[in-house]
Amino acid sequence: RAMFEILEKKVWLAEEPRIVEFLVKAPEIARAHHAGQFVIVIPVEGGERIPLTIADSDAKAGTISLVFQEVGASTIMLGRLEKGQKIPHVAGPLGKPTHIEKFDGAVVCVGGGIGIAPIHPIAKAMKAAGNHVISILGARSKNLLIYEDRMKAASSEIRITTDDGTYGKKGFVTDELKGIIEGGTKVGCAVVIGPPIMMK
Repeated sequence: RAMFEILEKKVWLAEEPRIVEFLVKAPEIARAHHAGQFVIVIPVEGGERIPLTIADSDAKAGTISLVFQEVGASTIMLGRLEKGQKIPHVAGPLGKPTHIEKFDGAVVCVGGGIGIAPIHPIAKAMKAAGNHVISILGARSKNLLIYEDRMKAASSEIRITTDDGTYGKKGFVTDELKGIIEGGTKVGCAVVIGPPIMMK
């Protein structure tokens, strides 16, 4: 049975609840992965099933990136694993991939908080399909902003907002989106992932 080794561990946010990222060796999943898909992870034998979106994948290296927030017993248990240790069960890729095409108009990818991680592979795929990708990233504060460099690489342009104004523009991603639309940019598609209040 395949065991899924953690090749790298990064703690994005050290204060509670921590945001943790694992780079996991999973060649078959990496090869089959499409933007928008997820995996089911079981952190310990007999443990709870945790669905996690694949934040990045590299078919050549045979790796996937998983980003999660330690919010319950199972994610805290998962977060205790260290580099070199193995995750007993990772099943996937699961779910319907995001529809990717060359749209008439810009593609706006909006990621809020931990929602930035799952929006990343979508932005990457949309850009690879020849779209002009405008990514809007939002976080409560600068220290909560994740994946900025990777989103820059996956986008044609990037805009950042923080609720408290510690980084980027003070305000919400919704204000930026409104500004883009009202500014006359033709938007062919918008993909939005974040907390329910933002999605609304």
